[in-house]
Amino acid sequence: MITSLADRAETAVVWMGGTTELVLLLTAVALVVLVLAAVLSALADRDTSGGGKLLWVALVLWFPVLGAIAWFVVGRRGHLNRFLGIDRGRARHTVPVSVGQHSDALPQRSNGLRHA
Repeated sequence: MITSLADRAETAVVWMGGTTELVLLLTAVALVVLVLAAVLSALADRDTSGGGKLLWVALVLWFPVLGAIAWFVVGRRGHLNRFLGIDRGRARHTVPVSVGQHSDALPQRSNGLRHA
C-alpha cells in the first residue's frame, strides 16, 4: 500500500502538534512549580521582615521567571535584603559588639590636646 505525500505530511503535522503541546504543558508545569517554590520559600524565610516578604512575593508574581530566579539567587542569601533594609537584623555573619574594645572601662578624657 502506497501512501501519498500529503498523508505522510499530515501524519507528521499531527505528531509534531502533539509533541509541541506536550513540551508547552511541561514548561507551564515547571513554571508553576518554580513560582510556587519561590513564593513558599520567601514566606518561610525567617530572616526577612513581613514587608520584605510582601515585596519578594509581589516581585515573584509580577515577573514569574525573573522574580523566582532572583529570589533563589539573591534573596535567600540575604545580602540584598540587608542592603534594602528588609532584613530582621539577624544577619548570618555579624561582628560582635566587643570587637576593638579591650575592656568595659570608659575611655579617659584629657583636657589637653587631642591626637589626630
